[in-house]
Amino acid sequence: MPLNATARAAVTDALALARLQRDGRAYAVIAWPTTLPVDPSVTFAAADGRGRTLLWSGDEWQLGLGAAWELASDGPGRGAHLGQEHARLEARTVARVHGDAAGAPSLPACLTAFSFEERPPTASHWGAHLPGARLWLPRRLLWRRTDGSGWTIAAVPVQRNDQVEELAAALLADPTPQTAVANTVWPTLGGNYREEVEDAVALIRDGALRKVVLARAVDHPLPPGLGLDRIIARLRALGDRSTLYAHDLPGAGVFCGVTPELLFQAEGRTVTTMALAGTTRRGRNADEDAGLVKDLVAGTKERKEHGVVVEHLVAVLRERASPFLVPSSPHPRLLERLIHLESVITADLARTDYIELLDALHPTPATCGLPSATATHYIARREKLHRGLYAGAIGWLTPTAARVVVPLRGGLVRTDLGMARLFAGAGIIETSVPDQEFAETELKFSVMRQVLG
Repeated sequence: MPLNATARAAVTDALALARLQRDGRAYAVIAWPTTLPVDPSVTFAAADGRGRTLLWSGDEWQLGLGAAWELASDGPGRGAHLGQEHARLEARTVARVHGDAAGAPSLPACLTAFSFEERPPTASHWGAHLPGARLWLPRRLLWRRTDGSGWTIAAVPVQRNDQVEELAAALLADPTPQTAVANTVWPTLGGNYREEVEDAVALIRDGALRKVVLARAVDHPLPPGLGLDRIIARLRALGDRSTLYAHDLPGAGVFCGVTPELLFQAEGRTVTTMALAGTTRRGRNADEDAGLVKDLVAGTKERKEHGVVVEHLVAVLRERASPFLVPSSPHPRLLERLIHLESVITADLARTDYIELLDALHPTPATCGLPSATATHYIARREKLHRGLYAGAIGWLTPTAARVVVPLRGGLVRTDLGMARLFAGAGIIETSVPDQEFAETELKFSVMRQVLG
């Protein structure tokens, strides 16, 4: 069957489904095999203006363009709202695979992004309005899988009175550029990080908190001629098991970076999550690395900071999964410039409600603190920084799988300003020393500073 015939069949069935709905709406989705490059940086750059989201981990990447359907939600109930509407989307979607369906991703495939704050400000360095959470069905999704196979997934909204041929043509057409949005003015950075750490330590010693993560931002100039394709290539060169992300924000530039932190990954009911907390620098050679790892593993402050993250993950999974094993101690994770303590936990979920799991896990004490509600309130009052997508969550989900990461080690890139605003944080406990925590944020900034030159 020709590809356009598959498109017409999907649209015809979606029209029939739309006519059964009270509001007369449904969605047509098709997927077809496509040869995709190992490196998507040029493809990403060529799609400028089309609402891009790139996620690249190992040999697999996804590049979403535009939105055939989207939902934004704010407030404490954002995860529940998105979960309900996602279920309705799946019920209203007609999906067809052109060719051999055996290797295709399950459909529909959506993208999601949660801000750190439940209700971000209406205007900030993140643009005129960044929602607390967003879920969308990409107008087009390019997906290169770990086995090297490639897929193009296209989606269009369908209304009961639409014409089959017009919709089929729209389904196969490239997404059109989005309407330009006026660039926002970045607010001036404020706050005194060392004083914020001192204040947090005092509260923790008084018993008001067990841990809080304090973040700061710095501005870094872009070298002339450094484009996003080169930035992505440099981020990719950092390697490891980290995930490269790049996400368009209308009027605010591109939020990009390379994060080592996986919030969770799921295949069916099997879910994997990780605690990644406790940080030191890399050494100049293997012997120095070994000494730094020994000190990190033995350090009371770093082990305690790591332990509260493990505690949070176990509490969330215990309510949603069958009995599972927790590592008795963390192992070192060596990155390009940093060493972290890492504990990986795998469990079997009672049900595959990935959005509900995302909402329950986020934010972890690795990016927020403990108790979470108290730490979040403290951060909102004292940090003087709108985190937005930094330390939030971004990822993809299908009916049978999902992968969501915590976007760290990144920043907002504004080529019109020739500037990037970088974000980094450190976990504060009762033994934290302000100068040392400031130095840890500088160490984390060094990742993006190296990339930007």
